[in-house]
Amino acid sequence: MKYYLILVLFLSITIARAQEIDTTLIKLETVLKNAVTNSEKVDALLALGEYELDHNFSKAESIITEAYTISKSHQEQVGKKLQALVEVQLGVLKRRKSKYTEAISHYLNALSFFETQKDTANIADVYHNIGVLYKFQRDYKTSFEYLNKAKDTHKNMANQQGVANALLMIGSNYNMLKKRDSAELLYSEAKNLYLAVNDYSSVEKVNNYLASLYAKSGKDSLALQLNKENIERSKNNNEYLNLINNYLSISNTYYKQKEYRTAGKYVDSAIKLSKREGFKQKLAIAYNKKSQLWYKLKNYKSAYLSHRKYKKYADSLFNVETTKKLQELELQYKFEKERQRIAQKAQTEATQKWLYFTLFLLTLASTVLIIILLKRNFSNRTKITNEKLAQEKAQKLALNKKVKVNEEETKRLIADNSMRLEFKQELLDQLKTETVNIQSLEEMKKKMNSLISKLQLQITTENKLSAIQDKIQEVNKGFDKKLREQYPKLTKTDREICALMRLNLSIKEIATIRNSSVDAVKAARYRIRKKMNVAAGEELEYLIQSL
Repeated sequence: MKYYLILVLFLSITIARAQEIDTTLIKLETVLKNAVTNSEKVDALLALGEYELDHNFSKAESIITEAYTISKSHQEQVGKKLQALVEVQLGVLKRRKSKYTEAISHYLNALSFFETQKDTANIADVYHNIGVLYKFQRDYKTSFEYLNKAKDTHKNMANQQGVANALLMIGSNYNMLKKRDSAELLYSEAKNLYLAVNDYSSVEKVNNYLASLYAKSGKDSLALQLNKENIERSKNNNEYLNLINNYLSISNTYYKQKEYRTAGKYVDSAIKLSKREGFKQKLAIAYNKKSQLWYKLKNYKSAYLSHRKYKKYADSLFNVETTKKLQELELQYKFEKERQRIAQKAQTEATQKWLYFTLFLLTLASTVLIIILLKRNFSNRTKITNEKLAQEKAQKLALNKKVKVNEEETKRLIADNSMRLEFKQELLDQLKTETVNIQSLEEMKKKMNSLISKLQLQITTENKLSAIQDKIQEVNKGFDKKLREQYPKLTKTDREICALMRLNLSIKEIATIRNSSVDAVKAARYRIRKKMNVAAGEELEYLIQSL
C-alpha cells in the first residue's frame, strides 16, 4: 500500500508537470505567431528553441536555424545582441551534434560581442558552454578553467542558478576523473541551490548525474531507483536528451549486476533515440557499451561490429584534427582579442597625445594672451602713472612758481613793514620835537596835515601786510594739516613758524613778520627741530620744504 501511494504521487506529479510543459509550449508558440517585426520573431524563436533543446532536438534545430537565417538577412533590424544570442544557441546545437569546431566558433563570436558590451551575464553563459564543450572533448583542464570562470562570474552577480549549473558540470568532470567524493559533494551543493530557487527540472538533472555516480560507487539500488524515476519523467516531458542519458546510466547499473540482456535493451533504446535526434556523442557511448555487452554474452562478431561503429563515431568526435581545430580557433580568438586590446591601447595613447598637444597649444595661447593683456595693462598703467606724474609735476611747478612769487612779494612787504616801523619811530620823534616848537595855530594845523598824510601812507602799508597773511595761508593750504598729522607735538606757534620757513624766509624776516626778536625765532627753531626729531646734519628748512 505504501509503495502504491508513492507511485500514485509520482504519477500525479509527472502528469501535472506534463500539463505545465504543454502550457509553456503553447505560450511560446503563441508569442512566435504574434511576432510582427524580425526582432520580435528572432526573440520568440530563441525562447522556443531553448525550450525544444531539452524536448525535441530535431524541432529545436529547425527553429534555431530559422532564427540564424533571419538574423543574418536582417542584421540592422535584429540587432547585434540578438545575433550574439543566436550564435550561443547555434553553439549548443552544434555541440550536441558533436560538431565541436563549429560550436566553438559560434561561442567565440558571441563572446567577442558580449565582452565589448561588458555583458557579464551572457559572458558567464558562454564560459559555461565552452567549459561543457571541452568536457565532451575530454580536455578536463580547459573545461575546469572555463567552468570555474563561469561559476565565479555568476557568484559575483548573486546568480544561484548559474552557480549551480557550473557546479553540476564541474562535478561531472570529477566523476569522469573518478574523483567521486568530490563529484558527489558538488552535486549535492548544486541540488541545494536548485531547490533554493525552486528549479525542480534542474533537480531532476542532478538526479541523473547522481544515479550514474551511485552506479559507479556500488550503490546499485539507489542508482536504479533514480534512473527509473527519471526515465518516466523524461518520457512524459519529451526530454529526449535526458532520456538517452538515463537509458545509458541504467544500462551501466545492469551491466555491473551482470544482467546483460536487460542492459542491452536500454542501450538499444538509447541508440534508436540518439540516431533519431542526431546525437553522435551519445551514439559513440552507446555502441561502446553495446560492444562490451556482446563480449560478455560471448557474441564476439556482434561485439566486433559494435566496436567498429563505436570507433567510427568516436574518431569523428575525438580525432586529433578536431582537437587541433578547436585549439586553433581558440588561439585565433585570443590573438584577435589581444590585437584589439593593443589597437585600443594605441588609439587611447594617440588620443591622449593629441589631447596633451591640444592642451599644450591652449596653454601656450593662453600664456601669450595673458602676456599681451599684462603688457597692455602695464602700458596703460604706465601711461596713466606718467600722466599723473606729469600732472603732479605741473601742479608742483605751478605751486613753486606761486610760492616764489609770494615769497618775493612777502619779502617786499616785509621790507615795507620794516620801513613802517622806522616811519613810526620817526613820526614819534617828530611829534615830540615839533609839539614843543609849535608857535601858532596855523603852524599847528600845517604840521597836523603833514602827519595825516604820513599816517594815510602807513595805513596802506598795513593793508599790504594783511594781504601777506592771506597769501601765506593760501600757499600753506593743507600744509598745516599734514604737520598736525605727522608731528602732533608741534604747537600752533611752531606750525606758523614752519609755514614761514616753507616760504624760504630768513630768521630776521620771520621775526619782523611775527613782531618778535631774532633770538625768540632761533629758540623756536631749536624747539621745532627737537619735536620733529631732525638729525644734527640735516637742515630743518629742507625737511619742511620737502613736505
